[in-house]
Amino acid sequence: MTRTPLAASTFLIALLALALPGCDAPQDGKTDESGGEDSAGTDTYVAPADNDGDGVTAADGDCDDADAALYPGRAEDCDGIDNNCNGVVDEGLADADTDGTADCMDVEECDGVDNDGDLEIDEGYADSDGNGVADCVGTEVCDGLDNNADGRVDEGYDADGDGATQCGTAGTAADCDDADASISPSASEAAGDLVDNDCDGLVDEGQWAEGDLAVSEIMVNPGQVSDPSGEWFEVYNTTERTLILNGLIISSSADGDEHMVNDANLILLEPGEFFVFGGNDDSSTNGDVVVGYTYRDMVLSNEGDDLVLTADGIMIDTVMWDDGVTMPDPDGASIGTDLGNYSAVTNDDPTLWCASTIRWSDDPTSDKGSPGDGNEYCSTYDHDGDGYTGAQGDCDDNDSTTYPDAWEGTDTADNDCDGVAETAPVGVASATSTGFSCDDIALSSSGSYDIESAPLTYQWELTSAPGTSARSTADIDTSTSANPTFNPDVAGTYVFTLTVNDGGTSSAPSSVSVTIGTRGTNSSPVANAGVDQSYSATSTCTAISYGTAYSCDDCDSYAFTLSGASTVDADGDDLDYTWSVTSGGTYGALATSTGESVTLNVSGLTATYGTANAQTVTVNMIATDCMGASGSDDVSVTYTCTGS
Repeated sequence: MTRTPLAASTFLIALLALALPGCDAPQDGKTDESGGEDSAGTDTYVAPADNDGDGVTAADGDCDDADAALYPGRAEDCDGIDNNCNGVVDEGLADADTDGTADCMDVEECDGVDNDGDLEIDEGYADSDGNGVADCVGTEVCDGLDNNADGRVDEGYDADGDGATQCGTAGTAADCDDADASISPSASEAAGDLVDNDCDGLVDEGQWAEGDLAVSEIMVNPGQVSDPSGEWFEVYNTTERTLILNGLIISSSADGDEHMVNDANLILLEPGEFFVFGGNDDSSTNGDVVVGYTYRDMVLSNEGDDLVLTADGIMIDTVMWDDGVTMPDPDGASIGTDLGNYSAVTNDDPTLWCASTIRWSDDPTSDKGSPGDGNEYCSTYDHDGDGYTGAQGDCDDNDSTTYPDAWEGTDTADNDCDGVAETAPVGVASATSTGFSCDDIALSSSGSYDIESAPLTYQWELTSAPGTSARSTADIDTSTSANPTFNPDVAGTYVFTLTVNDGGTSSAPSSVSVTIGTRGTNSSPVANAGVDQSYSATSTCTAISYGTAYSCDDCDSYAFTLSGASTVDADGDDLDYTWSVTSGGTYGALATSTGESVTLNVSGLTATYGTANAQTVTVNMIATDCMGASGSDDVSVTYTCTGS
């Protein structure tokens, strides 16, 4: 080991003291009283030995002259030895725990102190709960773990002695009232006491049923404040009993969000009342919404998402929205179920949801909705079932008789939603009949009237007839008459409808039904197609070849009128007439083939000078009564063309 300057100086001083003259050494060879020389004058002095060669002898203070590493004045090493021979071990070195042993020589103890100065405390000792404090010095914490490794968990945290701590563990619920031994996770729920006896978060469970709550309104995308600060949703108590919302689980199957309603106070919802859940109960930052309970870990997505309400393991209600595909998707307005349709069943129908249009506060910038209050009527829903919604112009969607183009009615309401409260006339249809087929039915509108005495117009319609009947509205004579007639063709029931109009408004349709039976006797009609007819025409001829030949123009066509008016039916039945050309069809053609009177057109004939060219056309007429009996008659017409 390198000697220190102090040790070297001491050695040199000793040598000089022996060598320099004038010192006190004897000069005459005789020893002094100290015995430095013997009587013969021989020097017997022996210098102190430096046995370890460190430059310092034991006489000079070397505390271990057998160890060259130990001598006075050297620097102290951290080795538990008095290196500088001053009687102190490892002085001046770090001693973090002040136990008199330098850190470098100290051993870590389980005492909450860094004994060995390595900046770690109680390293190497067990830390069962992983809280950074060794078990041997840990204090028991209410966390379901054995913090101090004494073999017990959460000792000192069972105040009521019921065996359940107020801490709980991963597999054991906490005692929700550690001041009452009758309340613990192992207790049984007592019905009707408004207490969570078994500490499961639910109060008086066992009464929940599907549909007890209905989600009635949702604010998905607020406009006045940012998402999710202004998000909220509203529920409605559909039952006739008070519901306790503590323990209700709010979740979303779409994104996995879930929250259990947990409050120190009971949250009661009375029958027919609303309750608002929100992510933020600060009205200054949530858009001025009064929130009844603030949930956590929940976000209402602006796109597709859902809300699921569960209690006591029962699915109470679920609602989903789909970014505007079927459900409304407004900005700055809630979506709500139609007023009165607060049901876990009806709220599954997207047509019963609409965007709110009324602001919930006096602030003109507030969002639209009705948190905690009844919703609006949805103008997109047909409430009265008349086929029109408010958005489609129904001016009273609670009255099925009021809608665009409805019958105006006899009241003073604007039934047809045209902005004018008109009064409609009243049509009254009646009929008289013998009750037999082939006899005319006399229709009458004599009971019809207009409150303002305006003149009326009439419209009759055959709205029903026997299946074998060939009759239609066109067979009413005449359908616009006040009192027309109708001839039934077969037995059965005929229904006629009358509508009258006062010049601006039509009446409600009025119907009359007439049942016709089959007549027991019938006479066939005696057909009479009229007398035979003839017509002569003259054509002008021009002489050619000096009077030996003539050129004549053809005669023009001619129309004959044929009539069966002289036909007789003994029963007075209405008759149908059918006409057909039976001969001369090359020249004659009927304009129509039915009707009491028809026209026969005969084409023009070739003229010959001085000669009468004639052509006869024969037509057959069949007259048929309403019972199918018929009579037939022929009529002939002759057309003569002479050139002159």
